[in-house]
Amino acid sequence: MSEYYLAVDGGGTKTDVMCVDETGAVIGTGSSGPTSLTVSAIGAASFNLIEAVRVAIESKPEIRQFKKVVFGLAGVDTVEERDRAEEIFRRALSHYQFEEFILLNDSEIALVNGSDSPNALILVSGTGSICYGKNSQGQTARVSGMDYLLADQGSGYSIGRKVLHAAVKSFDGRGQKTSLEGLVCEHFMVPKVSYLKQEVYNPDLTKSEVARLSRLCTKAAIAGDEVAQKILDEEIQEMVLSVATVLNRLHSREEEFDIVFAGAILELETIASRVREQLSAQFSHLNFVRQEKDPVCGAVKLALQK
Repeated sequence: MSEYYLAVDGGGTKTDVMCVDETGAVIGTGSSGPTSLTVSAIGAASFNLIEAVRVAIESKPEIRQFKKVVFGLAGVDTVEERDRAEEIFRRALSHYQFEEFILLNDSEIALVNGSDSPNALILVSGTGSICYGKNSQGQTARVSGMDYLLADQGSGYSIGRKVLHAAVKSFDGRGQKTSLEGLVCEHFMVPKVSYLKQEVYNPDLTKSEVARLSRLCTKAAIAGDEVAQKILDEEIQEMVLSVATVLNRLHSREEEFDIVFAGAILELETIASRVREQLSAQFSHLNFVRQEKDPVCGAVKLALQK
């Protein structure tokens, strides 16, 4: 009789689920909205998880038991947060049985997905940001990952928030004129910036919606806009600072160290190349790794480990 394993990558924008059997053969995959409890209500997050699992096993709807569930979740940074999230999502999946339920920060499954090296680090820059690493001595280190009011520098949210500020300053004369002013108005379909309050505050933009404005910044920067370029310069410096801080704690500078990039912002080569260049100037023996598979595959690897 086959055994089934469930892998989940729960983020602030979407959730990916993969079901595999004991050989690693993929039974099915499913995607849905966010399950991060920092951006979604408990009910919405639970629904999104249930829906993604349903889609992943729709070819075998008779599955009611999993040998192991490995759930990488954005925004779980303390033992208390992990315990609370595990309770919530165990309850959401209560009509399934599972022998083991492992809930981790999503950076941990993404790191496993990107590198098998004992000396490895992952920098995530998506809706939010986090940097996490480990070394062959069993030491770990992490920076950021404390959500948008406390951290998240070098993230899509941080870029998007600066885009809004730059657009308003351009409009009212406190700042340099920038094409971001027009791009923001076009994005929200308003005639001018003075109409933005209704769009931004009623209801308040979500973290994910602010993060999506980062696309306007990269578009303007490529076109030569100085304000947009400055915003990206600042955020790239934050990414480099995060990695350098973790490397200074873990890297002997004598062993090879894998650096894995993840998240929509670092999928942009114009940004990733500059981060690589600046880090290579500071540290030796770095091996930059591009993820060939989706992060949920890291949860699959962990699930299948004996």
